[in-house]
Order: sequence, then C-alpha cells, then structure tokens
Amino acid sequence: MATKLVPVICPKCGESQNRHPGGFDPERNPFGPVLCMGCGREFTANEYRSGLEKSWRAIEARLKSKVRPQA
Repeated sequence: MATKLVPVICPKCGESQNRHPGGFDPERNPFGPVLCMGCGREFTANEYRSGLEKSWRAIEARLKSKVRPQA
C-alpha cells in the first residue's frame, strides 16, 4: 500500500468512518471500493483521494500546532 489510510469525511453524511474491503490502495486503478460506515455511500475515486489529502493536511496542521520551539 502506497499511502497510510486515515479517516475521510463522507460528502453525504459528514461521518469520517470508512470501510476499505480487502487490500485497498487509493492509488490503484480500478479504484475502491471505499464505503461510508455511517450511511453506506460508496466514494468515487476523486472524492476519496481529495478527502484523503484534506485529512492529511488537517492532521499535519494539528501536529505542527503541538510542536513548541525549545527555549
């Protein structure tokens, strides 16, 4: 797997609980499936990859805000 998976927000219900049946890799074609555990919606490849990028940016921002320079 090329990318570590993190939760992606569902564009339909707003939940960030995903189900990735068997050996999922977001870079592989054909893509998927990725399902929302909240509403059962199946993500398109573009929705999931865009959401994955947003999730990683949010995680990185939280980590940077916790890092404090040493005195």
